[in-house]
Amino acid sequence: MNVDELKQQYPLLKTVVAVSKTHPIERIREVHALGFCDFGENKAQELKEKAGRIDGVAWHFIGHLQTNKVKDVVDVASWIHSVDSVKLLKEIEKQSAKINKPVHVLMQINLTGEASKTGLKREEIESFLKEAVSCKYATLRGVMVIGPTTDDHQRIREAFKEAKSIQVGIQKNIPSFQECSMGMSHDYQIALEEGATMIRIGTLIFGER
Repeated sequence: MNVDELKQQYPLLKTVVAVSKTHPIERIREVHALGFCDFGENKAQELKEKAGRIDGVAWHFIGHLQTNKVKDVVDVASWIHSVDSVKLLKEIEKQSAKINKPVHVLMQINLTGEASKTGLKREEIESFLKEAVSCKYATLRGVMVIGPTTDDHQRIREAFKEAKSIQVGIQKNIPSFQECSMGMSHDYQIALEEGATMIRIGTLIFGER
């Protein structure tokens, strides 16, 4: 994957998160040496262990986060993509304040209605935003979505198009709400076409697990 070429083709793209979950630290170092500086993990303990063994990278937590694991994640992560409740947001704010460390957070929304995916429902977004704007350490930076589990590219496109529309709409009132994290190895091309600023790529960077 040539990140520079992707950024030239899609000017909105800012960050390619190399999804390093389950891969050993040696492999992460190899990918880092290729120029990737942002890495994504989905388990708090694995993130904590890896973060202490490599310097010069930004860690993104991309999995479902339980409130009792927030402290471990806040200690080492720069970004938390999967903030899907006011309760979780408040706990991130609390733990970040304790160590005086701002953390970038993304509001995860579930646009597919699939029970297997976490995220805020559309009708929960407004109340979440009201809480988020009062946070000083949990800095709201945008939206995160996972595309529908389907081979139907049109359904995937519709979900990503809606996510981008939500992000742009919110940014009008919250200027820092600039990021749209969507797209993985199988659907990142559609995400880029629909305005993703962040994509989360595992297999295409690290190979099959």
